[in-house]
Amino acid sequence: MTRPDQTNARSQAVYDFIVQLLEEKGAVPEPAALPAYRYLDVGHIDSLAFIKFVFRIEERFGIQFSEADMLGDQAKTVGGLVALIDDKCDRSPAP
Repeated sequence: MTRPDQTNARSQAVYDFIVQLLEEKGAVPEPAALPAYRYLDVGHIDSLAFIKFVFRIEERFGIQFSEADMLGDQAKTVGGLVALIDDKCDRSPAP
């Protein structure tokens, strides 16, 4: 996956929010490397921080992750997480 297209405002907002959360914990890779960045595998955030990370994402975008979502490969990279959130937002009923 490449960085979300500028025309997709929600994907961009999701991407920016995830990067912001990661930057709160430390420096992140160059933008070109971020979609494939495996933030858990490299120890950018630990398991306790991951719980807060997930909670903040759920709260910000009005979604809820399942256990399967969090254990799957898609949630392990920035790009995969953006796609997962977009998919959940698409499936959520409009307010």
